Amino acid sequence: MWFEDIVIGSRRVLGTHAFSEDEIIAFAKKYDPQPFHIDREAAKASIFGGIIASGWHTACIWMRLGIESRKREAVEGDPLQRAGVSPGFENLRWLRPVRPGVALTYTSTVVEKVELKSRPELGLVKTLNEARDADGKLYMSFTGKGFVQRRPKS
Repeated sequence: MWFEDIVIGSRRVLGTHAFSEDEIIAFAKKYDPQPFHIDREAAKASIFGGIIASGWHTACIWMRLGIESRKREAVEGDPLQRAGVSPGFENLRWLRPVRPGVALTYTSTVVEKVELKSRPELGLVKTLNEARDADGKLYMSFTGKGFVQRRPKS
């Protein structure tokens, strides 16, 4: 898909992920070894009252599901390299603790497109990315930014 084909307001459901306690602990031991992520007893005594997933874990799941979604949606001759490079993100918020057994559905909605004068072969697409549970409660959100190739001028 080219920059010109992207529609503001379009929304993609990236997928759903259920967090298990073993997975939460394994991720945190490797990347975010705070006691309330890796130690059941310490987590019980914390303000969370039990094991919770690292916010970085919830963000990494968004990334994995996003890549998997793009692979599923790719069509012959429409390589993934047209999109994906990112200059960063804004407003990352972890709004609720993700506890073992919680399943989150991740979505991405296009909120803005910016034509780049300095790089006319690229456009910048901004997306609102969210993770919600089955009841619609918001657990994580952020604004993503990604460069997307523009259609070559004929």
